[in-house]
Amino acid sequence: MIADWETFVARHSGRAEFDLGLVRPGDTLRVVTDHTDYVFEIVEGAEAQLRCSRPDRPTGRVRISGCGFAFSTTFKPGRLFCGGRLEFTFLRNDIPARYRTTSINAIVHSHRGDGDLERVLRG
Repeated sequence: MIADWETFVARHSGRAEFDLGLVRPGDTLRVVTDHTDYVFEIVEGAEAQLRCSRPDRPTGRVRISGCGFAFSTTFKPGRLFCGGRLEFTFLRNDIPARYRTTSINAIVHSHRGDGDLERVLRG
């Protein structure tokens, strides 16, 4: 297991990351995995309204946490990167729950405002 983790981290080094500190209220953050598109409408800070392309995924108000490395517990808060696993928290039956996706293939950040801007990261 350790060797797999070390290999993953070595492959990740130098890859572009998305800083969650760049999002502003009204922005859209789309995270694409092999099976699901997660679309976050930023409310404030890391708080967002989530819509998913699949009905068996969480939706509604969430808090984006950051990105995990493969299947390990190693985690990078406040950052997303292709190949990592997006993590967010939400309430399930009024109880806080954590959700981690499969590997991220693409991250699309759309900023609305002065000179609309779209940034795309692909892995």
